[in-house]
Amino acid sequence: MNTDDTRNNNTPAARIALAVFFCTFGLYLLNVLIGKANIVYGWKIFHFGSIMECLILFSASVAFIAAALIKEAAFNAEPQQ
Repeated sequence: MNTDDTRNNNTPAARIALAVFFCTFGLYLLNVLIGKANIVYGWKIFHFGSIMECLILFSASVAFIAAALIKEAAFNAEPQQ
């Protein structure tokens, strides 16, 4: 791999996909921590169930893969110098 490569492949679409990934994955982690706190401390804080956790994690995975594919397409579309 060439370390001198200065091509910029941060397209707005890739940034949006990464933002969606970080938001949904953060929501998933927050939900897991709230669920654990409910068990350990006996709190009654609302948290999403198993199906919603699965859907949130699925959307985070799709957003991450989309960002990777968008960045790769932008990288391959630019001419090499």
